[in-house]
Amino acid sequence: MSTHRYQGLAHDGMFYAGQAIFRLDSIAFARDLFFAYGSQDNFTVFSGLYAWAVFKFGLPTASAVMLATAHVFWLSALVWLLQGIFRGPSLWLAVILVVTLPASYGSYGLLSYGESFLTARIWAEAPSLLAVACVLRGYRVWAVVAVAVAASIHPVIAFAPALFVFYYGFSWPQQLLLALLALGAIAGLNLAAIPPFAKLAEVMDPTWLGLATVRSPFVFLDQWRPEEYHAPLFLLLLLSTTAVCDVTRRRLWRAALAVLASGMGLALLAVFWPGVMLIQMQPWRVLWLGKVLAVAATVALWRTTWGGSPYSRLLLGALLACGLTVESTGLFCAVPVAVLIICWHTLHLEPRLPSWFWALAWGAIAVVVAENLFWRIALSALTLDSDDAALLQVTLADRLFILAKETGWLGFPAVLVGIYWLLRRRMASAKWMSAVFGLTLVYFAYHWQRTNDWQTAEERLQEAGIPELAALIQPQHLTYWPEGHHYLWFVLHRGSYASFHQAAGLIFSRQTAIEAERRLARLKTLGFPDSRFAWVPIRSNRESSASANLDSLIHVCHDPILDYVILSQPIQGADSVAAFSLHRPDEQYQLYACAPLRAFPDPYSAS
Repeated sequence: MSTHRYQGLAHDGMFYAGQAIFRLDSIAFARDLFFAYGSQDNFTVFSGLYAWAVFKFGLPTASAVMLATAHVFWLSALVWLLQGIFRGPSLWLAVILVVTLPASYGSYGLLSYGESFLTARIWAEAPSLLAVACVLRGYRVWAVVAVAVAASIHPVIAFAPALFVFYYGFSWPQQLLLALLALGAIAGLNLAAIPPFAKLAEVMDPTWLGLATVRSPFVFLDQWRPEEYHAPLFLLLLLSTTAVCDVTRRRLWRAALAVLASGMGLALLAVFWPGVMLIQMQPWRVLWLGKVLAVAATVALWRTTWGGSPYSRLLLGALLACGLTVESTGLFCAVPVAVLIICWHTLHLEPRLPSWFWALAWGAIAVVVAENLFWRIALSALTLDSDDAALLQVTLADRLFILAKETGWLGFPAVLVGIYWLLRRRMASAKWMSAVFGLTLVYFAYHWQRTNDWQTAEERLQEAGIPELAALIQPQHLTYWPEGHHYLWFVLHRGSYASFHQAAGLIFSRQTAIEAERRLARLKTLGFPDSRFAWVPIRSNRESSASANLDSLIHVCHDPILDYVILSQPIQGADSVAAFSLHRPDEQYQLYACAPLRAFPDPYSAS
């Protein structure tokens, strides 16, 4: 709870909230770039459930309650999964590490498991974890049911647990039979042209693929930066090492390794054969489950290695240092360390080391760990300067949540060790410790939903709307509002012409990709940041000098599908239809109608 505070309508949470609003009133969004040609919303039942909650309780309440519910299910499923692997302190150590360690995965760290904003992903992760927990206990039928539930919510997230159930729950002959049956079923669905299997053999043409690569390079494995391969390779190394060393759970770690290898292998295949369905599957997203199981594998490796000898403990310390520095040189150092751990377990190789070497080795490990922790804290949102102006504006609750988020992966295991040590020596302390835990839980639960003046004003605006503006901008109208598509969606319930964020679904629709490039290219003359198409901003001299003026406004309005433009400053020579404010009266927005401006010639028609 303290490390997964509700962030409101943030990140991809905006898209899922937008899809819920779209379900309630599709006419108003018929020409909106994000919705016009379809999106991933076609493959989930989540939007329907979200739309019902929004209709009953309003968007702010529905979003917060549905995320809180998902977090409860997610944590419960995680605990039950890990109970099938560990007992006692090891179980709670694994739970704490999975919850508090950085959960991001993939290129740019865009995605993470157990998210702090509402999406279909976290709702699909709970039954996915449940599927893994079921198959570990031999409940294959229930595991398949859980995978089916997850797939109905988010098929991409469900792919990883489906692979795990396949590899862990069935023998080789059964796997072969299931694979043949699956291939036959998929071929039949393809011949019957049943979506999405109708596109199974379809390949992205060069135009679509080029646009998708420029806008969403994180989808394609060959577009990842070199250092972004380090984390997946380190997960593979951890799972491989544990699969060799932990003989009691070898089948589990081999299945996890197979899931990770299969997903990354399919993602690599998409580089050489850009099949539409293969790219849309984004098979590298198996990293979310691979990361959860790799954390569990680390605890299993610690449990089987730490008590062995001083040498084995030294190797674990070295592996910890490698893990903290995996983004730089840690991966390359981790390979020989993992080999030495495997040799210690399998061949019982333990070299005789001079006494001075132990102090030197542990000293080097301590320096690497301390330096890494120092820079993590220094570069994080946590500031140690009590006189910092930004910190003085942050409430005590916000400070505690920041502290838990930034250092929880280090602090909570230490607290667990302290509690375990205290309970073993003084059982009487259990009563007051329970009271402290209860009060802490109540405190974080009360402050779990972040509230500040700006967010409160935003939620009030979403509930009240702007009636006078909605009367002018009719449902069939299309409007451009720089950096304001969320106001059009959630306040006015109107379609947005275009923005960088609205092009997110272009891998699911060729029309979206082409139309996004067309609309955003037209908007560049206004010079606003959300008019860029490329993921990595590349500004030409012409774009750098672009600004909102009469000529650029006329050019934008010459697109016949655009009805209105909302700007935060008046345009000399153009008469606004209305002026309005959102939160402060001194912040005025101008509404310009495009129809009168189309009477003027397009100043950029020759370019």
